Amino acid sequence: MKSIVLGIVVLGALCSARQASQAQGPKPDAPQKLPAAAVSQREAAVFDALDLSSSELAAVAAAWKQKDTAAAEKALAAYLRKRDSVKWGSDAAGGNGGLRVEHDKTLADWAVAGKLQGGQGPYFYTFPEGKIDWYYNATQHMPGVAPDNEWQWQLSRMAVWGALGRTYKATGDERYAQTFDREMLSWIAQCPVADHVDNVPGSTWRTIESGIRMGGSWPAAFYAFRNSPSLTDADLVLFVSSFLDHGNYLRHNNTRLNFLTMEMSGLYAVGALFPEFKDAADWRSFAVGKLAQEARTQFLPDGAQDELSTEYQNVALGNILKIPQIARWTGRLAEVPADYTEPLEKGFEFQLKIMAPDRFNPKYNNGLPQYLPSVFKMAVENFPNRADFKWVESDGKLGKPPAFTSVFLNRAGEAAMRSGWSRQDNYLGFRLGPIGMAHQHQDKLGVVIWAYGRSLVFNTGGGSYEQSKWRTWATSSFGSNCLIVDGLGQNRPTTSSDPWHNPDLISQGPIDGHWQTSDVFDFASGEYTGGYGPQRVRPASQQRDVLFLKPDLFVVADRMTPNDAASHNYQARWQLLTTHTRIDPATHVLETTDSGEANLAVVPLLTKGLEVAAVSAQESPEILGWNVRKDMDPQTVPATTLLHTLSSAGPQIMLTLFIPLRPGQANPVSSVAEGVDGRSATVTFTDGRKFLIAASGNRGITVEEKLPGGKPARSANGGTNY
Repeated sequence: MKSIVLGIVVLGALCSARQASQAQGPKPDAPQKLPAAAVSQREAAVFDALDLSSSELAAVAAAWKQKDTAAAEKALAAYLRKRDSVKWGSDAAGGNGGLRVEHDKTLADWAVAGKLQGGQGPYFYTFPEGKIDWYYNATQHMPGVAPDNEWQWQLSRMAVWGALGRTYKATGDERYAQTFDREMLSWIAQCPVADHVDNVPGSTWRTIESGIRMGGSWPAAFYAFRNSPSLTDADLVLFVSSFLDHGNYLRHNNTRLNFLTMEMSGLYAVGALFPEFKDAADWRSFAVGKLAQEARTQFLPDGAQDELSTEYQNVALGNILKIPQIARWTGRLAEVPADYTEPLEKGFEFQLKIMAPDRFNPKYNNGLPQYLPSVFKMAVENFPNRADFKWVESDGKLGKPPAFTSVFLNRAGEAAMRSGWSRQDNYLGFRLGPIGMAHQHQDKLGVVIWAYGRSLVFNTGGGSYEQSKWRTWATSSFGSNCLIVDGLGQNRPTTSSDPWHNPDLISQGPIDGHWQTSDVFDFASGEYTGGYGPQRVRPASQQRDVLFLKPDLFVVADRMTPNDAASHNYQARWQLLTTHTRIDPATHVLETTDSGEANLAVVPLLTKGLEVAAVSAQESPEILGWNVRKDMDPQTVPATTLLHTLSSAGPQIMLTLFIPLRPGQANPVSSVAEGVDGRSATVTFTDGRKFLIAASGNRGITVEEKLPGGKPARSANGGTNY
């Protein structure tokens, strides 16, 4: 790890030079082909790296022994074009390649014209005359678009090669093969292999791109175009030479966490695709050994991946499982330990446990929406005896739902409170654990809520990895469902000299979430005692208790304890996934008002001194009321930030009731009467029911429901025994 850090430090000057170069636009003279001498040198490296003792390579060996490069090149190309001993992808699985005719052809036609997409965002750029500069970052030149290093990095994932290959197979049109050949040759000419971990802005050899292209777009392109007349023998051998570069680079330059899973799955892919290389067996063995170990160390006992990101949970799972998948394709499953996949079962189980009613995972830490029926195809393939996995994958058509409903994951520190497993059930997710090893958000004690199956109190997932105010806001406490103190957000440290043994990053044992669950209610509680703002000042500590009175009431109690005698400003923020709201001036209840859809009533129960406001689509003086999306167009969509603000000295408490509303259901609250103790309230509904809700002690929430006429109904006493 020290060598990795030193390599990054040494590359600082190079990084600055690259960024300066990018700012000037694409280079019209960026080389599109290697000079002949360089081609000869690369071909020689390939022939020297091959195990020429194989009878299948006898013609190559004979030519190379005589140093007849042209003959060796011709013999190797002929062998590779006809070789059928290594199956790959859909060919190995007996599929048709998955051609998406219109979508693929559109992307392929754009590529023919030099129009390419970098990153996973919506931004394309057309390179003049199709001459690609692989170091160019289009987002640095697009008006109104924030610079995003991912655009240039991910340009070198060659995602379009899949569409080019499938379109070529379907049409036989040589323009697509010629486009691939042009792109491949220009990349090799411009991007010599790095001799270090090159994970800096402007790099074409970031280790994850290196692994991703080896495990995906490059092998697919090899099989799609190897028999094309547009690909000369010299071009094919040159393509193979870059696979060799990748094998050596990934074998000796690898990092950690989800990066490592992508690096090693790519390394295994090269070794499996080209077993003719002398080092291929070592590459495969090294990759298998690394990821067999990572399967046991990257995932906590409750199944959460160390980064505590719902997106990168599946990046790690998918790449670790790519090795046995490739091994099955290539007939090498015996190389993979029999228990290789066993530890990963918990990784899928974790996601099932936190799954929201719409079958997506909450977007904790950095995260794209993860639709679990699609994700769980991989779970069912590897763990076919799990009836609950089949139930998720089939969206309830097969298998059985879990026997439990609500659950607390005591190493990630995440509670999932749900009324059931249908798409129309209510759900609250509560994040009270450490910040995670990477992709961190400053959102401890944040909650998310689904009302009758619809996401309403939401996390953005952090938006795209761009350099913008939106990204900063979306990963901060200000853009989360958290408490702001004196205008400052949480600022937990995100790095450590020993991250695996730092409890602020990764739990070192079970977390006490004060968890209770029953048929009537769920309860969990957590604390934030860390710093706020750039200086990590500690004006106060916060405790958040959450109680779910099943099936339809959520109560949140925020207790704030100052560290001095001064007055402090506390602001609870609730991010609502709608702009249609109204606030009752008498009760201060906010109600979302989307016609024909489920809605939510947010009821502040202790209103003395409390200011209530709802803001949508504001950028100044601060950002409020936005959904900042990742890699989508538009990136920012108006939403609502509900603000509950209280200023005072001494210990303070906020008590908030969330009521899911069915489509067409009006706000049911007719009145709220605050108790004389300042820690309880009686909520009267329009149907005559009354709820006494209290947070009387140092911890806990109680709820007593009385039906019209005074008959007792539901009763919950959460956390008061602690």
